[in-house]
This record gives sequence, structure tokens and C-alpha cells, in this order.
Amino acid sequence: MASSVASPPRSVPVPSYEPALDNAYSLGDLDTLMSDMHLRHSALGLPKAHSCSIDICGLHLLRSPEAASCINQAAFCGSNPLQELTSRSPSSAPVSNGRSWHPLNRGSSSRGKPRALFRDETRDTSHSPSGSANTRGRGSSATRGRGAYRGRGGLDPRRGQGHYRRLWAEVTKVGRGQKLGDGDGSFPDSSVEDMLQLVRGLAPDASAIAAISQGLYYLDSGALAALLKELAKSGHGKRAMEVFDWLRGLEDGHDLVCLCDVYTYTTMISQCGSHQQLRRALELVAEMRGRGVACNVHTYSALMNVCIKANELDLALDVYRQLLSDSCTPNLVTYNTLIDVYGKTGQWEEAVKVLDALEHQGIEPEIRTYNTVIIACNMSGQAQEALKVYERMLRAGADPTATTYTALISAYGKNGQLDRALQIFEDMLRRGCERNVITYSSLISACEKAGRWELALDLFSEMHREGCKPNVVTYNSLIAACAQGAQWEKAVELFEQMQAKGCKPDSVTYGGLILAFEKGDQWRRALAAFDQMKNNNCRPDSVVYNTVVGALWNTGVVWAQAKAVQVFQTACRQGHFRLTVHTSSESGTVDFGMHAFTVGAAVISLMRWLSELRERLPKDGPAMLRQQVCMTVNKGKPSREHAYPDIKAAITSLLQGCHSPFRLYDVACGCRIEGPAGGVADWLRGPELERAVAPYCKADLLRGLNRDVLLKEDASVEGRCSEAFAAVKRFEESHKVAAQSMCAEYVAGRKECVRLAMSHAAAFGFKDEVLHDAVLLVDRTMSSGTALPPTVLPLLVAACILISARQGARPLLFLMMLLLAVVLYCLYRGGFLTVSREH
Repeated sequence: MASSVASPPRSVPVPSYEPALDNAYSLGDLDTLMSDMHLRHSALGLPKAHSCSIDICGLHLLRSPEAASCINQAAFCGSNPLQELTSRSPSSAPVSNGRSWHPLNRGSSSRGKPRALFRDETRDTSHSPSGSANTRGRGSSATRGRGAYRGRGGLDPRRGQGHYRRLWAEVTKVGRGQKLGDGDGSFPDSSVEDMLQLVRGLAPDASAIAAISQGLYYLDSGALAALLKELAKSGHGKRAMEVFDWLRGLEDGHDLVCLCDVYTYTTMISQCGSHQQLRRALELVAEMRGRGVACNVHTYSALMNVCIKANELDLALDVYRQLLSDSCTPNLVTYNTLIDVYGKTGQWEEAVKVLDALEHQGIEPEIRTYNTVIIACNMSGQAQEALKVYERMLRAGADPTATTYTALISAYGKNGQLDRALQIFEDMLRRGCERNVITYSSLISACEKAGRWELALDLFSEMHREGCKPNVVTYNSLIAACAQGAQWEKAVELFEQMQAKGCKPDSVTYGGLILAFEKGDQWRRALAAFDQMKNNNCRPDSVVYNTVVGALWNTGVVWAQAKAVQVFQTACRQGHFRLTVHTSSESGTVDFGMHAFTVGAAVISLMRWLSELRERLPKDGPAMLRQQVCMTVNKGKPSREHAYPDIKAAITSLLQGCHSPFRLYDVACGCRIEGPAGGVADWLRGPELERAVAPYCKADLLRGLNRDVLLKEDASVEGRCSEAFAAVKRFEESHKVAAQSMCAEYVAGRKECVRLAMSHAAAFGFKDEVLHDAVLLVDRTMSSGTALPPTVLPLLVAACILISARQGARPLLFLMMLLLAVVLYCLYRGGFLTVSREH
């Protein structure tokens, strides 16, 4: 099949030597050993200076008795086994090819005695411990399928043998004054970096296999894993899949099949990120097991990370359990991943227990471990536990990082300790720690929970000055902070700004904006934002539905309240506002429960419950009510308790208005409605309930109404009212009541003026608000510094009553008062009338 695309390079006869020792390794095993050492060397983080380059030109000596003796002696002494051999190489053209020798301790069992690095590859290894462990359940090597031949560590002991033999064939053709790769160009002298650049430069429709297949013959699995990883990092993940899938599909016996081992499989599993690629990761693990490639701790850790990316958290825990079942020992990376899973599943206690497990195993947690546990506690709302983990981290001598400080700010903010969060932020400034967008977003969120919207905007400005770009979480926290402060204009400004900056609003954004409109009594804007939210494919949650229903219901406008019922019914069809039912046979009660944290949602939920009971009563009979009927209204989170008194008052008013047999009393979670089954059944059949639940049962009245016309008319009325209120506000600001500005005569005789105003208002039947406005108007007039003689004050009182009555609905009385005032004023100005206190 595809093997024709990448035929092996031209080979030449290789001289053979009899192995010097019975337990000597093959040349392929040397390549495996060096690759394994190279990977371990990299894992230890040692500098390249610790590695000793191999001169490939001396590899023709490795199968000689001299080579076996030299290398076995080097294994005991810990020196470079190829240094002496390569010094006698017939060529001075070294080829590093990225390979190094790393003398490492191969285990405690080999300490204190020499270990042979070469063995006879013709010996039967089926009886060795490693051979039996790797062939368990798969039969002999002769009967195994493609790629099933594995030696120590699940690797083929012949791996790489053909690679260097072909390389040696090219080495022997190098003459004086030539370099490796000169001549016919049959040998591609390319490193992993060269192959990476080659693939990056390919056209989209070009084949990566045709471009680099020849070079794959000169890579081991470690180098191939590095190539695949770098391709994915540089945005060429599909190219990495193309190369690896081609290798997986090679026929049995192909020289490149051995590159599909635990290193490359684990690398490709770790590159699976989306939910669609989770299936690929699982199929790769299944293929490993089918080929006899044992999964190690790195494989399982990579698969757990893929499960987290795909939000399959329970599956991640299943993978961890399989890791333990396969007798793999978790490492620190595994535990960090496990803590992340526990945090996302709300199991903060298990996340904290991981720290105890690390201590028990003698593994020192890194700063990332502590940070992940703190974040896990924060995600579960356990701010106090997060702070305890922070104290534990300090006792362990770990130095906090910017991530630690950010997690602490979030913990203090959720715990309502804004001052402590600000102290942590100032400490970050003193230490010069980086403040990123998560830091500012957490601090702004803390300001929102504390009701400090001004401080949140100040931090947002400081964030801009530092060049920190806000994200959607930042804007969501800012809009929520403005909503808590009833600053809907600021919320709209931020909403428009985030879209101009290319930040797409999400469901949380719209929820905060709708809440800001609800707090500012802008129900039409709230409804418009709700419609925009649905048009942008943002799914409303229970909080948004509660807010919208509450904003519409509180208007008192018939159309708006009918719309609130319609929105409520839509939410019920989507699974919100659910009623819970609990029946107790012992106490003979039927206990219902509902969750609502706005007045509108609570009232409509109550009407829904009562109407459903009324409909079921003829079918199920009074027996369905048992002996006692109860309804518990849960007030929700502590942050929503401020609305509970209004909710309780609205429910009480509804029940009392329809003469229900229920009685209401407070409980720990909210309020409880309770009534006897017999009285409730009789009341459900009566006419009072029908009138009470009519707004819920007749919500279809919106069908015959034109929404645009109603909204336009209501907006016009509101505009006129706003204009009138603005005029009143301007008048009140320019004519403030100030006792120090009033003349002494008026202050002394004010009680008489008030008594006179009360007498006039009672005589003409004016309401109390007319009297109140008239007296206030007299006070504002006298506060302007106008000096009126005491005899004119009764006329001023009458005039102010006339002005106040003008705002009422008694025009005839107003005209009569106006005519009387005009007559009295004319008589006064003509000298025919003298005004005294008695008059």
C-alpha cells in the first residue's frame, strides 16, 4: 500500500561479526537503549553539556568482539563507550543526527556489578521475565500480529537496526574530501528541525508522506514523537495525524512499523483536544492494547487530560481507576490532573485529600498543585477551605505565584472579604507579580459582590493603563457590578464597548444587562435585551427568566404582566420553575416546593400551582391532598435574600385577597404555606380562586394586541411623565425649602397657615396629597426670600391650594376656588377688604 511511497534507502552489504558475549545486545538494541536514555536525559532536565555525541562513523566496530568488550566495560565504569572506538574511525565526518549516549543507572538490581550491553539476538527470550510479561495472553512471537514483537519495556529489540545499517552503507562510500550526503544524494541528511520546516512549507494539498517518508527511516520513536509534538504546537496538527495514521496503516514487517510505540501513541493521544477527538484517543488506546503496546502512566495522564478537554469528567475518573488497576504508579502530573477533575466536578474534599496522598507517597507538591487545589475549592464555593490550603502551602515553604494570588483574590471575594482581596492585590504590586486579566476579573467580581461598582470601574481603568486586555469575564463582572448599583446607563456603555472591542457577549453578559435594566425600572429595555439574547443563540437560564418575569410583572401594566406570564410558561416548557412534590404517608401531608427570587416569578409560580391543583381535583378527588397541603417558597442564595420580604408580602396579599384557607409562616429556607386538605378542596372549587388565577389562565390575551403599538403608546406616556418629573426636579432644585431663608413672621405664623390650608381642603373635599403639595408650595415660596406682609399669607395659601388642585381630577372645584381667589384679591387690592388672622 503506502509503503511504495517511501521505499527504504539503497542498502549495501554489512560485515557481520559473531557476538563476543552470549548475553550481548544487538545493534538495534543499542539504538533502543540510546533512545531510551536520551528520553530519560531530557525528562531529568539535564543540559546538553551532559550528553556525549556519538560518531556514527565508528558504528561498523560495534559488532566486533572489541566493541562488545569496550561497551560492557564502559557500562560498569560509567564512561563513554564509543569514545575510544570512534577515535579510530576511518572517516573524520561525524554525524550527530540528534542522538546521544547517556550513562544512567538502569536500576538498583545492577548496582555494584557490570552489566552487558550486548546480547545474542538469536537467543530465545520467551523465558525471560521481561519476555513473559510482555507476551502474556498474546501467544508466541511467531503467531503475533503486526508490530507485536516487543522486548523490554514493550519495545522491539530490533528497533532501529535497519536505520543505522543503511546509514553505515552511506558512510562507507565517503571518500577523501567528501562529506556524508555528497554524491547521488540518495541519503537525506535531515534532522527533526529540517523535517519540521519542510512540512510547514508544504502547500495545503501537498502530501506530507511524500515529503518526509525517506527521512523517517533515520528517526527513532523519540525523535518522531518530538516531530509530531512540534507539528501540533505550530498549528499543523492535521499533518501530525497524517504522518502517524500512515505509519499505523503500514503492512506487517515494514521497517517503520516499529515507530508506533508507547512514545508516539502517547504523543498523539495528548494532541486530541475536542469532544469529537475523544473517540480517536480512545481508539488509539484500544489499538495499543491490541498491538501489545502497554500503556504507561504518561499515556493514562494524557488520556485524562483529553477527557477534561471534552468535559467527560466521569470518564477521566474511570481512566484513573484503570491506571491503578494496571499497577501504574501515579506521578505528580497525574495527581495535578486528578485535582483538576475533582475541582470541575465539585469534589473539593477529594482534591484536598490528594495533598495528603502526595505527602504519604513522599512526593513533594509543586506550586501548581497547591494552586489547582485552591482553585478547586473556589469553584465549589469553599473560600475558607481555599484559604486553609494557602496556609498549608506557606507552611510547606512554597512561594506564591501570580496564579496563587489571583486564586486568593477570588477566594476572598467569594467570601465577602473585599478588603483582604485588595490587600492581596497591593501585595502583588509590591512584589512585582504579573497582574493578568484573570487577576483583574477576580478583583472586579469581588467588587461586584460587595456592591462597589465605582471601585470596579476604577480597576477597569487601571487595567487599561497597564495594557491588560479585558475578556468577556471581565466585562461580565463589570456589567454585573453596575447592575447591583442600578447603573443601567453604565451597563449599556460597557455592553456596547465590549462588542466594539470584538468581545462577543454570552448568556452571562445578557443576564447582567437585563438585571441592570430591571434594577433601573427599564422593563422595555429588559425585554428588548431578552429578545436580542435569544436572537444571538444565547440560551437564557433560570436567573435570566426570573429577572425578565420580575421586571415585566412589577410594571403593573396589563400587557407587560401578560407577557410575563407568557415568558414564564416558555421557561416552564424548557425545564425551569419546576415544582417539587414530596408525599409523607406518616404525617399525611403533600409538600410542594418552588424556587423563585423575584416577586413576579413567585406570584406567577403560586398561581400556576393553584390552577394545577384546581384542574386535578375533579379527576383525582380530594384524596390527592391527603390531610395537609403545603407549599415551601425557597428564597435561594444569601445574595438574593433582599427580595424575600417583597416576595412574602406579595404572596400574602394574593392569598388574603382570594380568602384562601392557607396560613403563611417563616421557615429557615424561606416561607411555608399550609392549609387543611378539606378546606383547601372546598376553596379550590369556589369563585375566589378563579378570579385570583385569571392572569395566569388567560395569558393568551396578547394574541389580539399589537405589541409595537402598545410599546409605542406606553413609551409616549412614560416620556411625558419623565418630562413632568424633570420639570418638578428642576423646580425643587431651584426652590429648595430652607428655614433660614424664611422671614421670621412666616415661621412664627406657619402653624396658622397650615391650619387654614387644612380648613380649605376639607371644605372643598380635596385629598390629602393636594393639601401636602399646597403646604410644600407655600414653604418653597417663602424660602425664596420674598417678604410678604402677614395679611397676604391667607391669599398665598389659597392660591397654592388652587395650583395643587389643578393637578387633581376635580376641575369644577378648581374653577370655584379660582373664582373666589380672584374676587378676594380684587377686593383686597381695591381696599374694600381687610385680611386679618380671624378671616
